[in-house]
Amino acid sequence: MLDLLFNPDEFFRQRADDPGMLPPLGILLLIGIIGAAGSVPALQATFAALPQEAQAFSFVGYISAGVGAIVGPFVRWLLFAGAFQIISAVLYDAETGSFRDTLALTGWGFVPAIFATIVSAVVAFVVFSGIAFPADPQQIQPFIRELRNRPEFLVASLLGIVFLLWSGFLWTFAVKHVRGLSQREAAITVGIPVAIALLWRLSQSFGVML
Repeated sequence: MLDLLFNPDEFFRQRADDPGMLPPLGILLLIGIIGAAGSVPALQATFAALPQEAQAFSFVGYISAGVGAIVGPFVRWLLFAGAFQIISAVLYDAETGSFRDTLALTGWGFVPAIFATIVSAVVAFVVFSGIAFPADPQQIQPFIRELRNRPEFLVASLLGIVFLLWSGFLWTFAVKHVRGLSQREAAITVGIPVAIALLWRLSQSFGVML
């Protein structure tokens, strides 16, 4: 694991020929579980402010949020790996490395997202603990949006961008070795979807127009 963080070139070179799927699956599952836990404080505060009859559906809300938090990282995993596979084939006619291999090595690049998800979960627990939501259900969403503008969430968003760039750095070496590209070609292949993801995050967190 230390090689992944401090010597990713060698880490991915050793795993490019026969990467296993189990560790990446564990990484993405851990991210999902932490994300699900981090959504609990906001859900608790939201459901507590709802009318009594609406609170009966809170269990459904918890289940939906939990499933979404766990499934979301796997969807992003597939999207990034698919983008790397397609872009490298279109731009550089890369033929080595199956999609399964690209998917496996891309999963390792999500390790920084573990830290990002932990930061977001901690911030959610700090901010939403002891918060009294408005009694009017129509005011809950605007109230949450206002909370999201607090410095704690802005700092978490900035750190999330840093961790995304860190993942992009790791993915560059993963794509380099699994697809048989040069360092520059791998950086361009990874840079395109990472730039799109970065712009989306800036738009969501800071209102930057795409």
